[in-house]
Amino acid sequence: MFKHVSIATVAAIVMLVGANAAFALDPISQQSGFSGYIQPGVGYLSIESNTVAKVLSFDLSDKRINDLDDEPDSESTAIFTAPFKLAYTFAGSRTEIFLGTEVGDLLSFDSAQQLGVKQGIGSFGVLQAGLLFSGNVRVWKDPFVTGQNRDDTSRQNMGVQLVWDKIFGSGLELEYSVRKVDIDSEKSGQFLGLADSEQDRLDRNGTIHRASAGYAFKFGRNTLTPQIAIFSEDLDGEAMANTGVDLQLTYLYDGDPVSLVLNGYVGQADYDKSNPVFDKTREDDRYGASATVYYKNPWGWALLGSEPMRFFVTGAYYGVDSNIDFYNQEAILGMGGVAFRWK
Repeated sequence: MFKHVSIATVAAIVMLVGANAAFALDPISQQSGFSGYIQPGVGYLSIESNTVAKVLSFDLSDKRINDLDDEPDSESTAIFTAPFKLAYTFAGSRTEIFLGTEVGDLLSFDSAQQLGVKQGIGSFGVLQAGLLFSGNVRVWKDPFVTGQNRDDTSRQNMGVQLVWDKIFGSGLELEYSVRKVDIDSEKSGQFLGLADSEQDRLDRNGTIHRASAGYAFKFGRNTLTPQIAIFSEDLDGEAMANTGVDLQLTYLYDGDPVSLVLNGYVGQADYDKSNPVFDKTREDDRYGASATVYYKNPWGWALLGSEPMRFFVTGAYYGVDSNIDFYNQEAILGMGGVAFRWK
């Protein structure tokens, strides 16, 4: 099925593919005043998912399914995205206040805005702290309803993120985030007539912790950044709670007029207890790859005093292979657009 949709925030899409991921924080401006960026783009996105209903106005899965043993159907859409960041710098104190889009968990399609502060601390590096505000994500009240339309409900998450970058002048960055997940109407397993104790094992409310470390190795215009992240989804339902690890390798070529960003990603999540719907304990393998090419326009075109705009094209693939077919996921993205940056 093909639909057209306009999405105001790119966060949910970036979470899928990591196409524009840059591990290190943007440097603090050397001058007081406003800075930031905006990167509007248009493209094509195809997603397979059984669990998340919508991100903003984009349908991610079928309202009606007939068999819990089936893999999800594909939903395709034309998309418009516009990630942004708006910041104000106090150059004398090396302090920056900012508002912008923030990536979240790849599996959950979390999207958020971050309001934060960044502080330079000399040779010790850069510290950042921010509040994360949930995006408009809707999930199924009971994802296991078959033979009739499923009802959706809101999923909110709020939390904080802490980052220490360029530690003691090195390429090392450490990051930690915690988010509280609140599903407005949690009814997982009710349609199947499961006992209360079994429904409790499917509860998706709870707290998500994530910690990561990465190191940027620079070779002239080239930067290679391996990253490892560990996470714990301490959810109320024991069959939904899980822990795991993600590994990512990012390559950046910062050329003129052409720049290139490549990402490779693998991860695994192991769940705590047996899922009462499928009578087995869930295990997920997840993987993906993306490539983004930027080209600085040769005509010096700009927008409201920005640096010369850059054109970009992105291609990406992301997948989740679960031992329970119901939870398999896949995303394919192709996109192009322009990038504006103000310093």
